[in-house]
Amino acid sequence: MALHKLALCGIIAGLTTSTTAFDVNDLDAAILQDMLEAYTEHQPSICTGAAGSTSFTFDYPGINAESEWYTPFESFEHDLFLAAMTHTDANNRSWTIRIGQGGNMYSHFVPDLHGETMPPQAHENAPWIDEVHQSVSVNTNLNFQATECNGDTCPAYFIHGAGTYQKDGLYTSTPFYSQSLAKHCDGATCTFAAWGQQAHLATIFTSPIITLNRFTNCGDGIIEHTEKIYNFAPDDSSPHLIDQGYFNVPWSGVRPSNLPIALEPDPDSGELSYADPNTVDYCPMCGWGLDEPGGAQGRCARKNLQDLGGYTSFVGHGLYVNRPAADQKPYLWCRKPDVDCSTNASTCMAKPDECYNGDNSPKEGYTPVVLEVPAFSSPECADRGNFANGWELQCKMRKTGFGHTTPYLSSSTVNDPCAPWAGADSKMGFYRADTNEGFEATYIRHWSYSPGDQLMYFRVDAPSFDAAKDMVHSVFNNTGNNEVLPIQFQATPPTITNAPADYNPGALPSVTFVAGDGISSLTPGNFRRRIGSSNRDYYIYTNNYLGDLGAGYALSKRAFFFARELESVKATADYLKSKVVYDLIEDTRYNPRAIDIYKSGASFDAVAATSTQGTSTTCSTSPSANHVCSGFSTPKPGYSPFFYVTCGDSTYLGPDPYFFTPGNGDYFTFPGMSNDNDKKIRSYACKDQDGTIRPTWKLIGFFESTCLSSVGSDVTYDDDICVAPSEEPSSLPSSQPSSQPSSSVVPTLEPSPQPSSTLSLQPSSSLVPSHEPSPEPSSQPSLQPSPAPTLTKKYLWCSKPGGCNSSNEASCMALPSECYTENGYGSVKPDYTPIELFVLPNTTPQCRDRGQYGTDRELKCKFHTTGFGRTRPYLRPPAGSTMGFYREDTNMGFEATFIRHWSWRSHGQWVYLRVKAPDYVTARNLVHANLNNGGNSQPLPVKFEMREIFE
Repeated sequence: MALHKLALCGIIAGLTTSTTAFDVNDLDAAILQDMLEAYTEHQPSICTGAAGSTSFTFDYPGINAESEWYTPFESFEHDLFLAAMTHTDANNRSWTIRIGQGGNMYSHFVPDLHGETMPPQAHENAPWIDEVHQSVSVNTNLNFQATECNGDTCPAYFIHGAGTYQKDGLYTSTPFYSQSLAKHCDGATCTFAAWGQQAHLATIFTSPIITLNRFTNCGDGIIEHTEKIYNFAPDDSSPHLIDQGYFNVPWSGVRPSNLPIALEPDPDSGELSYADPNTVDYCPMCGWGLDEPGGAQGRCARKNLQDLGGYTSFVGHGLYVNRPAADQKPYLWCRKPDVDCSTNASTCMAKPDECYNGDNSPKEGYTPVVLEVPAFSSPECADRGNFANGWELQCKMRKTGFGHTTPYLSSSTVNDPCAPWAGADSKMGFYRADTNEGFEATYIRHWSYSPGDQLMYFRVDAPSFDAAKDMVHSVFNNTGNNEVLPIQFQATPPTITNAPADYNPGALPSVTFVAGDGISSLTPGNFRRRIGSSNRDYYIYTNNYLGDLGAGYALSKRAFFFARELESVKATADYLKSKVVYDLIEDTRYNPRAIDIYKSGASFDAVAATSTQGTSTTCSTSPSANHVCSGFSTPKPGYSPFFYVTCGDSTYLGPDPYFFTPGNGDYFTFPGMSNDNDKKIRSYACKDQDGTIRPTWKLIGFFESTCLSSVGSDVTYDDDICVAPSEEPSSLPSSQPSSQPSSSVVPTLEPSPQPSSTLSLQPSSSLVPSHEPSPEPSSQPSLQPSPAPTLTKKYLWCSKPGGCNSSNEASCMALPSECYTENGYGSVKPDYTPIELFVLPNTTPQCRDRGQYGTDRELKCKFHTTGFGRTRPYLRPPAGSTMGFYREDTNMGFEATFIRHWSWRSHGQWVYLRVKAPDYVTARNLVHANLNNGGNSQPLPVKFEMREIFE
């Protein structure tokens, strides 16, 4: 216990709340910082203090021979590499991660523990495409769906954060990785954005996904990883074509040749047992896809995170695990239902894969071969000769009534597929059910053959027939017993009866993924954990999110992984698992800074404001540059990401990443799909150019479509047009007077020798009043009028001039800051129409259920007029306040915890909101009890109020 306390104190000392400092003059830094931090309810990193032990580079350092990559793919790493990040540790927890063009981690190397974590990449057509740490999203409306793709079955729809498989002939003879859009490293953090690609080529689909990844060094071997999947499809896109409904956050895994055994804590007690081989909290690692609940993967079947212990660890060689028989694959054949083997011996028997359920129990009507020694008998073994792998016997060791079986099991190949770590050490044998005594077999020829006898045919490791017979008879002699002797067959890793005296599993290396409990009031879907093995040097580890990601939304997850000794895993993971954050972010929640585009001739530069939420930029270093367009550093309603795209000498600036793709505007447009399944969409090709030329992309910011006409699409990006000021002062004074006052905020140490010759434009900033009254009244009038009366902030959105209809409902609504004077605090502007809240005559709000979010229930209720379009207020009451809906006549009402949409469809009347309630019925009753308008022939006016709490 003392060791655990010390370890936990070490974690807490290095994990405290801090904010990240970026060079805000850098466009990439501004976009990445704001997209990952500048939104309401963002939770900052818990890691600080590790900057001094962190280093990074964007220069390819060459192959790491100790990672032992698959040799045929080694030459691809140079093009894959984007960055490397290293933590130097005084103990043995140093690590280096390598980041690919997609911003995802493809190498995690821990030299003093286990070496390389990630698989060696021996996966055909997938060099660092599949078996890496990445985000994946799937459109479940289209993925393999019948009739949904031009009347035919759709191909695979998987957007990989890493890139594409090499399955499009010469186009992909060199791998095409997801394309880097932005990158920035500073202090203890590296952050990346990339355009995710359709993985399965050649494809008929486009990709509306930007992935973001941030890796923060927390020290002590711990890495905080924030991943974000942003759907940048336009708001008016068809949900059927662009909505994503299945996610891997992350899709990852480990190299089992270095980390062979998986552990998970007991979800009820929270304990992680590993010291006693008989009680290890290990995970069976069945083949990928064989993890259905109730199946062979047992306690580690696919499960929602909230039903697990918060983390999964993979442990290095040397951990002893004795597997219980219940976890073992069944090998005994079965008699088929309603078949008499005495007349159908050659066809009456079924193989194990036919006759057992996923939980290893026999299917209804199937009867496994019954192993037993008859009463008052020995096995009466007979000789069948010597073979290379043992002496073969036929022995009375089963019941009659079973027919021909041909298992041909060998101890060298019988390895249980759910215990792949056992390898060639697996053993099989026959054991008494009463005492567990038994012997090992090297080969099983027949469980049964003739239904009329009791013979089984097998081999044992013995030098002679007599020795083989004695091995069997000494255990299974039943001559003095009037009941049959039951026998069990087991194929299992060798049992550890006595661990060595120096056995110390706590010192073994491990890598741990911390996923938390998956519960978030901000994320309506379910998170689950899946693991499994493959036929390569690869264990899969993934967390799925099962929920919808529509246009303008981003799925965000902040989690942790770390490399440490096994003895410190529980304390570390228990601390971190409560720090995992899940979020589903709408584009109305961002608080971005301005990004302005300046144009000089046929070139442009993009400049970000120097502070978060900053509204102004400058390009004073280039007198010829003109400010032509303004946008933002994050998504916002009505704004699209602008990409700077190159194809050879051709350039483009705008919202279409497929601008140069062959077929764009002909048989497809973004964000749609090909109108002909034989015509493929190749983002990695340049229209009318040599096939060896590939496009490049860079994210410039988020802009309105009108910027296209202001800037022009055929322009060249030149980030030297607006050069950031030097951080060092000049060595000589300026030869010209300044045109602006000094920007210094530090006062001089001495007063000015003369009073100012001009009036101050602002009152004194001193908060300390003078001790004496002024001797004379002021001789000058005030330069500013008295403050206006306090104005009330408005929250209801408005329809823009011209109103809303079904054709413009995605863009017809205005935020309060646009449609009210005084930046959202004054009166409504001319021709804008605020949403009017009321319940229709003779009815209730007719609330419908939209699911549980933590302690809140979301509803959609009818209490606004038609004629309003899509709104995304994403409104919550600030600290010290409540908000709610109240009757105008009696002031009765209820409190709401969240407003998702004031309105959504122009012909609808639904308001989308949450209230504090444990279930749908309670939530609905709360609303209906206060806003019931049944029996009233007039509409019931409703008001929305934000109320301050007074104590």
